[in-house]
Amino acid sequence: MSSKMASPVLRLGILAMRVTGIAGKFLLGLFIAKLMSLSDLGIYGLLQGQVAILPIVFRLGLSRQVARAMTDATHAEQSQLITGYFSLFVILYGLALAVAAALASIDAASFPWLAVAVIGLVAGEHLVMDGYDFLIQLRRPFAANVVLTVLSASWPILFMIAAFIMPDWRTINALSAFWLAGSVAAGIAAAWLLRSHLTTFYLPPLAIIRRAVRASSMLYGNSLASTATVYLDRYLVGAFLSLELAGVYFFFWQVGNAIYNLVNSGLMSFARPHLVSAFQAGDEDAFRHLDNETTRSALLEAFVLAVGSAIVLWLILPYLGRPLLSKYEGLLWLLLAAMLARIYAEMGALRLYCRSRDPLLMKSTLLSAVLTAALLPAGIWAGGVYGCALALTAMYVLVAAYRTHDSYPVQAPSPQP
Repeated sequence: MSSKMASPVLRLGILAMRVTGIAGKFLLGLFIAKLMSLSDLGIYGLLQGQVAILPIVFRLGLSRQVARAMTDATHAEQSQLITGYFSLFVILYGLALAVAAALASIDAASFPWLAVAVIGLVAGEHLVMDGYDFLIQLRRPFAANVVLTVLSASWPILFMIAAFIMPDWRTINALSAFWLAGSVAAGIAAAWLLRSHLTTFYLPPLAIIRRAVRASSMLYGNSLASTATVYLDRYLVGAFLSLELAGVYFFFWQVGNAIYNLVNSGLMSFARPHLVSAFQAGDEDAFRHLDNETTRSALLEAFVLAVGSAIVLWLILPYLGRPLLSKYEGLLWLLLAAMLARIYAEMGALRLYCRSRDPLLMKSTLLSAVLTAALLPAGIWAGGVYGCALALTAMYVLVAAYRTHDSYPVQAPSPQP
């Protein structure tokens, strides 16, 4: 691990930013559960899933291809890759927003302004998170986490303050407006931090775009399957049980997801460009050492955070005044176990991605989607939300086992398209 990657000052700074962002989202969940309703929390959880899923669909796998290609490229090559990628999607989202705003202006009853806000949220999530990924791949993790903190921490805090002072603002519409403002602020921050790579406008020719889409097909399939795996559970709970139980499930799910995001952004993503470089250099020892070290550290940090989070929730739940949350308190432990299994499985996915094993990566993720679609409904039928959490854990364990069969050795890199 490079000295820069292991710098305690850097790690502590990023940890502080990520804790701030995660605390903001966690407090927002408590705020909605306490001062709004569990149904509102369920709607927010479904909306959050939609905003996360649609960018994956629209990316076509291109962002992951671009990120891997830029790892050890020259500054000029990196600039062309980044500018070409953003130019394409900024134009497409700009047109979509213009059409949506026109429709809402003509007939807000048929096409509400909330739909325009959702398109803006999808665009913001897409472009900002890609800016975050590109900064990570450029080995600028501190700058990347500044962007992520603005996106995740700014608007929840401001919304809670405003809605606490003005109860009329305790609505999903008002929450969406603050969310959109946070996305815009994060987009401005990302553009500023990437400004040295955004000096000229470049729109790739259609032929290049077609070739890039074909080359990214495996990564695209992987992204779609992975997204379905992560977000399908809450929709199944809402469909088979109730919106209120979906809110309960999401309340506890977000704790494990927050821990995963903290470990991923503060540790696993640090390793990604270094693993790519070790693979491209054919350095098996360096790749193996960094992979093992990252896996051990990620699981240890997640376990400590899981225990601490469970204790905090045990103390907080009685004061929320939501008996249904206390009734299903045991669900938290099952979802935390699923989170640990997810980290181990995602380390396997990271290993395959960094070694350019895109076909095997896609197969393993398709397996996770198939297992999710098969096991989760059966789990819900047999054990409700508890059965869903158990099925989720089993799915990640099986996928992690499948991915460990192709760990090593590191070989010479295959030519990139």
